[in-house]
Amino acid sequence: MEYVTLQSSFCGGACHTMAEQYSAWKTNKHHADQNPDGPAAECVDCHFAPGQKNSLKAKYEGLRHLAAYLYDPEAPLPIRPVIPDAACLRLGCHAKEKFVETELKYSETVRFKHGVHMGDKALEGQQLTCDTCHFKVSAKKHFEVPKDICFLCHLKLEKPSLERAVMAEGKIQRISFAGQPTVDFNQGASKCDICHTIPTKSLQVQVKKDDPNKKAITHQTLQKAGVPCESCHFEVVKGAGEIDTGNVVSNGCLTCHNRSPELLAKSGDLKLMHESHIGPARADCFDCHSVVEHRNRTDHLDFVRSDCRLCHEAPHLFQKQLLAGTVAGGGDIPKTPQLMQAVNTNCMACHVKKTVSKGHSVRTGSGDACVGCHTEEHRKMLGDWKATVDKEVKYAKELETEALEALKAARGKVAKAELDKARAAVESGQANLHIVEFGNGVHNKKYSVMLLDAAMNSFEDAVDALEGAK
Repeated sequence: MEYVTLQSSFCGGACHTMAEQYSAWKTNKHHADQNPDGPAAECVDCHFAPGQKNSLKAKYEGLRHLAAYLYDPEAPLPIRPVIPDAACLRLGCHAKEKFVETELKYSETVRFKHGVHMGDKALEGQQLTCDTCHFKVSAKKHFEVPKDICFLCHLKLEKPSLERAVMAEGKIQRISFAGQPTVDFNQGASKCDICHTIPTKSLQVQVKKDDPNKKAITHQTLQKAGVPCESCHFEVVKGAGEIDTGNVVSNGCLTCHNRSPELLAKSGDLKLMHESHIGPARADCFDCHSVVEHRNRTDHLDFVRSDCRLCHEAPHLFQKQLLAGTVAGGGDIPKTPQLMQAVNTNCMACHVKKTVSKGHSVRTGSGDACVGCHTEEHRKMLGDWKATVDKEVKYAKELETEALEALKAARGKVAKAELDKARAAVESGQANLHIVEFGNGVHNKKYSVMLLDAAMNSFEDAVDALEGAK
């Protein structure tokens, strides 16, 4: 029994559900037939650390699989198999000193070193193991390194949870919104040249090779000149590798765990999750993370044309804030949502009229949409709102100009503390004014008037403060 159970033929024989794995191993370089001049490995040589294959623990491990098979021969394997690092890295196999700093060619364009992936700094402070990356993916190969596992670590992006616009000196300085990555393309662990060798071939098809009168443009010259990769290689990454902790069912947590408040409370602790699942539990990364795709798009124009956010950061953000009736930094102005907010009326309810703008059709709002839900008398309501808001905006802008001129005249004549206080009041007024001006106040006339009143008060406060400080 001792001898027979150590043979790979026992694992792939009639008494076990290892036929696929056994067939794949026989075509793998670890099999003696495929590597006659090198070391061959039996199943137990890799699946147990050196010195453990004859242990009682190893026999009980085999009995566990045997019991599962006897209970239901058609059932899938009960756990993901473990390949201890000690089995791979021992003398005579893959000794660290021989390969850890050797640069390998993963593909025609991608190079790779094992060294940077070892240690506790490779992934969220966790220790990566050999079978974190090397595992069985397809039926024909016993194990391999799928590109998806590389993409997940190198190209995973974090996303913000808040939507906000940061105003400074009356202008939008920084915007972030849900769905937009916070990690810049080609930065940190996502830098292109970590994996890719920068090509030296000329990018100009019209320039003949070695033409002394023409300076060749290559990826290397572009990198040296600071030209961003996304000028040509945009949206080469699709997906963020996210974990939806709010929906644990879809991510497989409940396959192993019960539905408990304790589980949900801990699911956001990345360090704990990796310690619990990468190490002893032997979970697959994709049991939790979604797949990240990385490829060159065949169409490099349509995706730019159809995604307004590439050029227009946070499009229609001010319109949304007006409709919702709440603005970050709005001061003491009470939340005043637009009246139709309560029935979930969205932009498409009012923007029903199609007009032509710069050669293409655009949906716009009109009084006709008001009549569709209300009465004929409401047709002129939109025009009345616009006239009211425009009048208020005009007056607010006159006060803004007055306040800016007062600031300019006060430089060098008023103490810095007073000048800073007045400038802060002006910037607060400008923030409220611009939301109405750029967001079109008719989206919420009542709230717009409140914002404009607050803006005008801020401008007047700034002028009064400067006048009083002289």
